[in-house]
Amino acid sequence: MPDSMRILAVDDDASVRQLIERFLGQEGYQVSVTTTGQEFLEAAQRLAPDLCIFDLDLPDIDGLSLLGKFREFSEAPAIMLTGSDAAATAVAAMRAGASDYLTKPLSDWRKLGVAVKNALTISRQSKELQGLRAVVRDTYRFEAIIGASPRMVEAKDTARRLAASDATVMIRGESGVGKELFARAIHFGGSRAKGAFVDVNCAALTESLLESEIFGHEKGAFTGAVGRRIGKFEQADGGTIFLDEIGDMPLSTQAKLLRVLQERSFQRVGGAEKVTVNVRVLSATNQPLEKAVADGKFRQDLYYRINTVTMEIPPLRDRREDMVSLSVHFIEAAARREKRPIPALSAAARQVMMQHSWPGNIRELENAMIRAVVLCEGLEIEPSMLPPQIRAASSGAAEAALAIPAGGNLLQSVESLERRMILDALDKNGWVKARAARALGLTERILYYKMDTYGIAKDATPPS
Repeated sequence: MPDSMRILAVDDDASVRQLIERFLGQEGYQVSVTTTGQEFLEAAQRLAPDLCIFDLDLPDIDGLSLLGKFREFSEAPAIMLTGSDAAATAVAAMRAGASDYLTKPLSDWRKLGVAVKNALTISRQSKELQGLRAVVRDTYRFEAIIGASPRMVEAKDTARRLAASDATVMIRGESGVGKELFARAIHFGGSRAKGAFVDVNCAALTESLLESEIFGHEKGAFTGAVGRRIGKFEQADGGTIFLDEIGDMPLSTQAKLLRVLQERSFQRVGGAEKVTVNVRVLSATNQPLEKAVADGKFRQDLYYRINTVTMEIPPLRDRREDMVSLSVHFIEAAARREKRPIPALSAAARQVMMQHSWPGNIRELENAMIRAVVLCEGLEIEPSMLPPQIRAASSGAAEAALAIPAGGNLLQSVESLERRMILDALDKNGWVKARAARALGLTERILYYKMDTYGIAKDATPPS
């Protein structure tokens, strides 16, 4: 780290400047020194240092004021040096934005080396954290949500407007449609983006564990509680908590959640102290909560509390026009993870996929594309590489299409059946005509002739 780090120091004492330059130079840093505040500001703007060392008492300006001017154009860490060890001086330096505070004379210069190293390490970690937050914000921005179908455009528009508010939101949709993705986009697109996004799966834990998970517990609250645990609500203070599958939350926990929403405070399990939080609540469910309320399985008062604003995420079968773009996204991601060439999705595979109902929605599609990438040995993903249940839907549709209709013109029925059989054979054999011909018991020449007669091309209407 030192080889690339530039340090700028300002001190009116020539002996201190000389020692700083020599000691930190020996440690491997690039060190520049100045005598006055004005010299320092000019050098800082020119050199853009990674860390600065300030003397508190300068001839033209005090160190705290100088640090304030420096902070107008730089966030680099700063270490304050002074001849006073008064606590008030130290507090003032830290409030002004100093990373550390050392008193002169420095009898042990190693302390300065440690302070410089620690300040640079914290600064680097802070920059890395900011970078990670920027990546997360970019990952969950609304523009990154794939979908141009009318219902998805409507859902994204609704979520974008909700991000600008602090309202409690209920996100509805089947399992696997991307409810958590929308919840994260709402969080990172709003004023709480710098706060934490904390998610809780209400269906994954038992009643006692869920309560401890959400509200935390005190030491000795139950067997195994060997220390205090901070719950999800406290972790989300200043940010957002996402309660996934809230319809599965036990009634006793629902009562405590209602109290948090009303009073913005709660008690940890086994504790008496009230904990106050400032948290936005987003929730999601794949259940009809109205029926759960009618059946006495969900509190009506809580239902109205969490249902301030509702938005619906459409299932994949209702947005088939998004299927190809989603598939390509998952294929590219899987290929990068597997360190494989990125295969294309063949027209035959697309036709098979369009006939599947996708009960598992986006999650099912992603798993199907991962499987296909792993099994693909060529340049294209063919139907044979898709999961059996997806191929089965296509086969069932093809068999229904191949059924001979009752009555009607015999010649037309035979031609229609022959055309569908050829299309089905081509589809099942990835449009490799030699294999399709063998499956039909024809020569390639006759297959080409019949394809030309019936106007069959690779983009022809599939059997349906």
